[in-house]
Amino acid sequence: MLISTEHLVPGMRLDKDIELKAGSYLITRHDLGDGRLTEKVIESVRKFSDQIVPVQNRVFVEDDEFALGYVKKVLDKELRRITKGITKGRDYPNFLADSEIQAKVMRVMEILYSNPNIVRIMYDVKFNSAEQASALDLMLEHNIRTTLLAVALGLRLRWTILSLVSIGTAALLHDMAILTTSLYSKLENLDELSPESLAGFIEQHQAIGARLFEDSNMTINPVHQREIFHIIANHHNPDPEDMKHRNTLLFHFADLLDEMVSLLPHRLRYNFNSAQLEILGERYKQRCGLVEVLLALTGLYKHQGGLAWEIVSNLAGLFGMKELLGGDFDLRLQEIIDWCPFDSAKAYPPLEGSSLPRTIYCSRSIEEGFDCEHLLYVKAGIQDDQGKLKEWLKCGALNPRLQELIEKGES
Repeated sequence: MLISTEHLVPGMRLDKDIELKAGSYLITRHDLGDGRLTEKVIESVRKFSDQIVPVQNRVFVEDDEFALGYVKKVLDKELRRITKGITKGRDYPNFLADSEIQAKVMRVMEILYSNPNIVRIMYDVKFNSAEQASALDLMLEHNIRTTLLAVALGLRLRWTILSLVSIGTAALLHDMAILTTSLYSKLENLDELSPESLAGFIEQHQAIGARLFEDSNMTINPVHQREIFHIIANHHNPDPEDMKHRNTLLFHFADLLDEMVSLLPHRLRYNFNSAQLEILGERYKQRCGLVEVLLALTGLYKHQGGLAWEIVSNLAGLFGMKELLGGDFDLRLQEIIDWCPFDSAKAYPPLEGSSLPRTIYCSRSIEEGFDCEHLLYVKAGIQDDQGKLKEWLKCGALNPRLQELIEKGES
C-alpha cells in the first residue's frame, strides 16, 4: 500500500525497501528486523521524503489491519471536515439539520468506511494522485457530499440499510472513472464540447466507472454488486419507471443536485437532458442555486407523480423547502414583486441563492426624498454583491403577501 510519509506512524510495517534518487537505499526491511517503523525511522524518512523513488513523499507499507485502521482515521478526518461544512450552512446548504438523520447518516458512513476496498481506493485517489490538487479535491468532495446527501435522502424515505449501503458505495466511487478519461487533466475543456461529444463523455465515464468497480473485486454479495454496478453505469440517465433499480433513481437526484449547486473544475453542468433543457432553458447548463434547482425539479416531476416525484418531494423536505412543492412559487413571488408601483420591490434572499426569500424590501428606500405609503420603518440588513451590509426599509404591503405564499406552500 502506497502511503504519504506524512501519514506514517510507528507500528506500520514496511512493505518495500526505501530507495533514493541517488541509487542508494535509505532504509531496508532487513534494517528494521521485523519491518516495523519507529519514530526515529519515520523522522529520517520524512527528512529525505522528496528524494524517494519511484514516488517522492510516498513509501510502501504492508496493507494490514493496523495500516488500514490509521488510513481510515485520515479519511474520517476529511469526512468530518466536509460534514461540518454542510452543517454550518454557509458555503453549502444544510441537509443535515435533523440531528436524528445526521446521526444515522454517520452510522451508514461508518459501515461504508469499514470496507477495506473503499478505504484503499479513496486514500489512493486522494493522496496518491499526480493530478492537480484543486480539481481533484473538488471532485472528491463532490463524491463525499453526494454520498451524505443520498444516504440522508434514503433515510428520509425509510429505505433499508442494505439499499443505503449500496447507494453509498456507488456514490463514493461514481466519478472515479473521470480520472482515467483524456479530458481529466483539463476538465474545463468540457465547456467547449459539442452536445454529441458531451453525450459520449457521459456514457464513457459511466461505463468505465462501472468496469472499474467490477474489477475492484470488492467483498460484497453478488446482488449488491449488481446493484452498485447499475447505479454507477446509469446515474446520469436512469429510467424513472424502472422500479427494480429505484436506488439508481434516488442516487441520480442526489448527484444532480450536488453537481448543480457545487463548485466544480468546469462551468458546464450536464445533469438535465436536452428535452428537459428545452423546458427549463439554457440557464440550467450552468451552476445554479439550490432554490432554482428544486424549482426546476418540481416543474419537471410534479405532474408526473410516481417515485421520481416522491424523491424530489423528500429532497425539498430534507433542505426545509417544502414551500417550493406547489409548483408555482417563483411565479407567485414575481406577481407579488410586480405589484410594486415604483418597481423597487426586492426579495431577500434572492431566488438565485440557497435559501428561500423571507422578506421584501424597497431598493429605493434609502434614496433622499423617496416616499411610499407602504414603507415600514423596520429595517432589513441586506448584503450587496461585494458583501457590504446595507439597510433598507421593508415593504408593509408585500411582506404579508410573501408570508401568505410561504404558509400556503408549507400546508
